[in-house]
Amino acid sequence: MKLLLVALLIASLQSDTTALVEASKEAKAKKKSGTTTTKVITNADVKKSKGKLTELSPSKAKTAEVKPEPSLMEKQAAERTARLATEANRAELQSTIDALEKDVAALEASYFATNDLDDRDNVIARQFAEKKAKLDAAKKQLATLSGAAPASGAEFSRAPAAEAAAAPQKP
Repeated sequence: MKLLLVALLIASLQSDTTALVEASKEAKAKKKSGTTTTKVITNADVKKSKGKLTELSPSKAKTAEVKPEPSLMEKQAAERTARLATEANRAELQSTIDALEKDVAALEASYFATNDLDDRDNVIARQFAEKKAKLDAAKKQLATLSGAAPASGAEFSRAPAAEAAAAPQKP
């Protein structure tokens, strides 16, 4: 009984695959019988064509000059020299600012130490205003060189009452 069942199963499988095999053979035959329409185009075919074709001799052909791209070492060297120049400018500006701050402080001290009101109001006040303008310009230039806004001092001040209010209270 089992043998009959296995034989029946094999017969049914073979009939399904036979139809599939026959269909694939027919498809192959159709592909082989069809003609191919592809043709390789050669230089001789191009010369025979009636289209406009301009051939330049190698001596007349202009080649575009290609600029060599800078190497990583060259890029790094350029960035380094730019950074060193910026640092040198920043150091020079900082020394100028330090000297101007000393001058402004000395002028302010001499303003209050001088008893001559005419000298104080005309000479020292004018010198103080000039030095202060130079100092402000140098600070602004340093800020633009650094890429940051000038420090006004207000952002550095702390409000102790606000900090105390924000701190958690222990009972």
